[in-house]
Amino acid sequence: MDEKELLSKIDYSVLKATTTEEDVFRAAEKTKELGFAALCVFPKHVKVARVVLPQEKVCSVVAFPLSPVPSQLKLAEAVLAVEEGAGELDVVADIGAVKSGDWKKVEDELKEIRNELPNTILKLIMECCYLTENEKMTLCRLAVESGWDYLKTSTGYGIYGATLSDVELLKRCSEGKAKVKAAGGIRDLNLAIQFVEAGADRIGTSSAVEIAKELLHGW
Repeated sequence: MDEKELLSKIDYSVLKATTTEEDVFRAAEKTKELGFAALCVFPKHVKVARVVLPQEKVCSVVAFPLSPVPSQLKLAEAVLAVEEGAGELDVVADIGAVKSGDWKKVEDELKEIRNELPNTILKLIMECCYLTENEKMTLCRLAVESGWDYLKTSTGYGIYGATLSDVELLKRCSEGKAKVKAAGGIRDLNLAIQFVEAGADRIGTSSAVEIAKELLHGW
């Protein structure tokens, strides 16, 4: 895997509470310059990112990071982000419904968002740190059956982030019908390479520029 290929697997996350429009603009310029897969931003910052980047390079989070809202508000947020210009969405699963075993609610929400946005790349943030192996596998199956494009390990705000074992589990469970995004705690080149080798198709990180410098210049 060459330098360009690795950089093209990185989603540069700019998702701090203190993030300003200027921060997003600078990150969009870096995303364009370094060839990252996408810039991942809050819905309110999609238009700022689009000043620099095409739609397919802009990803918005939805119901981030806790998924605290009813399904109809989550759907409205997803639709708004796409209307503002996002080509990809990282959507937090209803973890409370998962832990309650309310799989119908989970499935209905997945199908509703997929049906409403048939042309958008959808990544389901599973927040694996809170789930049992059986819950991970069931959520994986429902996402695949509902036509979601990616399974994402974490928000980065949970009790821990991405693990190699979770990436391997989601890769096996999806059986090639969905891709896997590893996120949460991936802050250096060595870790990024490990997760790609474990099967991650995308790497979500706020340390994208630092990883790129390490890769390109050995910093």
